[in-house]
Amino acid sequence: MGTAGLSRWMLRLLRGAVRTWEVCVEAEERRQLLQRPWEESVLHWSWQGDTWVLHGRYPPPDDCWRYGTTSWGWCQGRSDLPGPRDQA
Repeated sequence: MGTAGLSRWMLRLLRGAVRTWEVCVEAEERRQLLQRPWEESVLHWSWQGDTWVLHGRYPPPDDCWRYGTTSWGWCQGRSDLPGPRDQA
């Protein structure tokens, strides 16, 4: 294995580690959302199929916190659908 082969191998290893970390963070965010079911009633955008859809009925508080979804757009009200990165 030459230098180029070793570089490609290291890059694949790094990409795999980053992807694993992202999936673990997403799983933790989903777990936390399932512990806060009342957030489903706060207005939020959720990924559905190939587009973003607005869910909820109450405006969110003015505290810059993301309510009702994970960073990938998963919403417990639409738990049957994967987030946008889940299709990769």
